[in-house]
Amino acid sequence: MEHVLDAMPVWLALMLFAAIPAFVAVLLHDRFRRIVPSDRLIPHHDVAGFLVSIVGLLFAVVLAFLVAAAWAAFDAAQRNADSEASDLAETFATTTVLSEPTRTTTRRLLADYAFLVRDQEWPMLIDGRQDPRAREIIVRAFTTVASSQAPKSATVAQALEHSSAQQLVTTNLEALSADRRRRLLDASVHIPGALYLALVMGWILLLAFVFLFGCSRVLQLTMTALVTAMIGLLFGLIVEFDRPYGNGIRVSPEAWTLVIDNHHLERFRTPGTP
Repeated sequence: MEHVLDAMPVWLALMLFAAIPAFVAVLLHDRFRRIVPSDRLIPHHDVAGFLVSIVGLLFAVVLAFLVAAAWAAFDAAQRNADSEASDLAETFATTTVLSEPTRTTTRRLLADYAFLVRDQEWPMLIDGRQDPRAREIIVRAFTTVASSQAPKSATVAQALEHSSAQQLVTTNLEALSADRRRRLLDASVHIPGALYLALVMGWILLLAFVFLFGCSRVLQLTMTALVTAMIGLLFGLIVEFDRPYGNGIRVSPEAWTLVIDNHHLERFRTPGTP
């Protein structure tokens, strides 16, 4: 199902989430009306109305909770991705305190990482995968900074300055690595299937109560279609928000593009890299 959603624009996916269940519900309700005519249901409207209000309220609470939870997870995924880009920019800026050749090597690794994440790893996140080369670059950056040594002729003050610079860049690299882990988790963790199952079952139960009302055939089928389509639309939003790196409502890499452009990372990356 995920690959089908990735192959279509989000507006079309949401329309299908609304239209297909509504079409099926109308067909089933029409068949039910042929078996149970409305005049047999009208005398029981008082009881049916009381029960459907309770069921509808419970279902609305669950549906609202899942929509809010899916949106919160999506928003957190966007903020984590932006935070990682911000950490990369901060790390790149602080490399000015490093001595050569550590400064040049670290800047090249950070530039390679930015382009690799934005252009190569980002599409892989649709399937919850990562590019192992990106992790290797982070490890190499840590190793490069940690292995740098102050000149043997350096004074005590210069040695302390070198150690402070080394610690500053290492701290920023740790923040960058932590945000990377959060981004990868955001791409692979989803709403549990049990909640989706409960939502579908509640949807079916609510429609069963809707079937128990009797009025004119056209009006009743229209109301059934509208109720089902509304629930389907919200269900589609939950599915889209639950896939933050899909091709629909997705986490934007614009923060990475901004960092790349503002720091002119094209000049620092390894020549010939994709």
